[in-house]
Amino acid sequence: MITGAAIAFVLFVIYISSYTVSEKEYVVLTQFGKPTATIQTAGFNWKRPGFLETVNRIERRYRTFTTRPIQLLLGDKNPIVLTCYVCWKVQEPLLFLQSLANTDIAVQKLEDMVNSQLGNSLGDFKLENIININPDNVKIELLEERILTSMNASAKEKYGITVSQIGIRRIAYPTIVADAVYNRMRSEREKEAMKFRAEGREEATKIMAGTDREVKELLAEAYKQSQLLKGEGDRKALETFSEAYGRDKEFFEFVQSMETYKEILDEKSTVVLSSDSDIFKYLSNPKGNNK
Repeated sequence: MITGAAIAFVLFVIYISSYTVSEKEYVVLTQFGKPTATIQTAGFNWKRPGFLETVNRIERRYRTFTTRPIQLLLGDKNPIVLTCYVCWKVQEPLLFLQSLANTDIAVQKLEDMVNSQLGNSLGDFKLENIININPDNVKIELLEERILTSMNASAKEKYGITVSQIGIRRIAYPTIVADAVYNRMRSEREKEAMKFRAEGREEATKIMAGTDREVKELLAEAYKQSQLLKGEGDRKALETFSEAYGRDKEFFEFVQSMETYKEILDEKSTVVLSSDSDIFKYLSNPKGNNK
């Protein structure tokens, strides 16, 4: 029994006189509220037993939180409602413990700092720098960088905290601003549409002019070819007529006269000709002479 009680007492003493540090945390030892040691390396450690020395564990990993919506004024006097996210971690555990004590107070302080920096920085920005169809005019990243730079230096110096990232999570507008944003966006879209329509009409005019030019060129080339073919046909016809005339003069004249009769005479035609007319000679004399 004595041996068992002794072993239990020893284990109890070991339990209240030792602690283990995880890789995800810092440990600050305090004695009656005063810090005695800061442990930043994971592993097993000893301390004074019981209440003589207290183990204060502080998260060393990055954490994030979202600020509550806050309404502020831009440089052009337009109100805007912003919600931000903050990514932070403890860099100096002893300073953190002495200045803030716990995470809830740290989040409250950081949120106050973000809102304060927003109020100081938004005066240099206009509504068109927050929302715009032209990406070159949007300055949200510049606003975030300015707040992060200013806030990070202060948070590290006062609280031992490093802020790695601050971003605008949500942007909202009061009704009066929302209507103004809508009207401006509609105006910009209409202006963009007018530009596209004007460019379309200009391009259509160019295409129509090019098409008309091509049509005229094709018609001119077709007319040229038709005239060449017509000339060639006339030449061959003259050659044929000449050859026919050379072979049988009387028959050629007869055929030509028949073609003439066909053109000028029909069932209702009345023609008055002299009896010695060349046209009349085949009608009055089948032999085709005036004798």
